[in-house]
Amino acid sequence: MKKLRLAAVALTAGLAMLVPAVADAAPMPLTFGIYPGGYAGGGSTTGKPDNPAEVRKALAQLQSGHRPFLLRDYLGCGSAFPDDEMQYLAPGRRLDVVLSYSGESMPEWQACVDKTVHRYGPVADTISVTLEQNVVPRPNGDTALVQGVITGKKAADRERFDRLQIGFDEVAYTQPFTQFWQHLAQLGGAEFSRSVGFVGVDLYPDAGLPGIPPQPDLAGFVHQTLHTVRTQEMPIAGLGRDVPIRVSENGWATHTAQRTPAGQARALTTEILAINQDRAAENVASYEMFALRDDVTGSPSPFDNFGVLTDDYAPKPMYWLYRGLISALSRF
Repeated sequence: MKKLRLAAVALTAGLAMLVPAVADAAPMPLTFGIYPGGYAGGGSTTGKPDNPAEVRKALAQLQSGHRPFLLRDYLGCGSAFPDDEMQYLAPGRRLDVVLSYSGESMPEWQACVDKTVHRYGPVADTISVTLEQNVVPRPNGDTALVQGVITGKKAADRERFDRLQIGFDEVAYTQPFTQFWQHLAQLGGAEFSRSVGFVGVDLYPDAGLPGIPPQPDLAGFVHQTLHTVRTQEMPIAGLGRDVPIRVSENGWATHTAQRTPAGQARALTTEILAINQDRAAENVASYEMFALRDDVTGSPSPFDNFGVLTDDYAPKPMYWLYRGLISALSRF
């Protein structure tokens, strides 16, 4: 393990030397973060429970004093408050809240969004309403997305949460989801356009998600996808360059003999550097990794093995690399 860590540190040092070549000095650096859990929808429902002490230790190592640092937090309208993720808040850490839509009536949904903004606005940088509606659509979900963004923006303005951005996430691909975006524009019009504070993209070039064929050219996928979102999707809804893109999820599962921890390290490092390279051209504000730990290490399901730690919190190489990349890229 010591040799593995030293190798990762050495590789990170080499990457840091490359940063000026891939990062324009003018734009703001990326804000980094992570989903601090292990469970992923579609995988096991019997994974090990979180160990809060190990989570705190890992988050402190990754953050290494850099701020802000985002914690991705998945909620539903029936979630308890305060939820488990809030225990991991610490100086410099802010929440990236995802509020999922589960078929509530529009008045119920709007009241849920309003309440979520009131509760989490003081400790959150972002609230994303619905989740991946473009590839995992729920009935009436497009309407919920539009009304959730509009309601959330009104609530944030009323409560004077000036830092809080309201937006939504999509699974992004190199080709535009034109019909999805046209429907949002039709439903929301100018009020929706004025209310969107960010567009979150979930990047999984080779995870086999619905509608996303595996891509061998990881950097090329990142560059083309971010450009597609910026130039072919967002303009449909009247969203200009001032509205940032946030990479809300990016992960690589280690669930087969061919998908190894070393492969995870190579793939995610390539993707992070490509995202960082595009942060000025495409106005990319933040990057969050999915996920901190495996839910069930050794499971044949990819959804159980996205972690940069195993399910008993042993580091994979990408854990140390991500720590180093945060430090290296946050300087620029």
